Amino acid sequence: MAQNTQQMREAVQKVMDDNTLDALVYPTWAFPPRMIGDLNTPHGNNSPRLSPPTGFPAITVPMGFVRDSLPVGLQVLGRAWSEPTLIKIVYAYEQATRHRRPPASTPPLPARP
Repeated sequence: MAQNTQQMREAVQKVMDDNTLDALVYPTWAFPPRMIGDLNTPHGNNSPRLSPPTGFPAITVPMGFVRDSLPVGLQVLGRAWSEPTLIKIVYAYEQATRHRRPPASTPPLPARP
């Protein structure tokens, strides 16, 4: 593991340890996605700053919409091997907020017999 990667991993772990955190929560995007053809506003960029370089797991869930139709996500990052905890956190968030809206262009799945 490269030295910078190891330092970042240790720093994130220390913040979580020092603050007794199970997860860090932050928006998936720093800016909302651009509308098609818009080259003037800041482009939406994914949040690859913590999970990929640290190797810690992260799950993104819907947190609402901007401009009435563009979905935005919330990323929940956990400690190494904390996927069961992350799943509990994001499931509880999804159930409490009900932010997910299926796309209008996708038909519903058939009911199971």
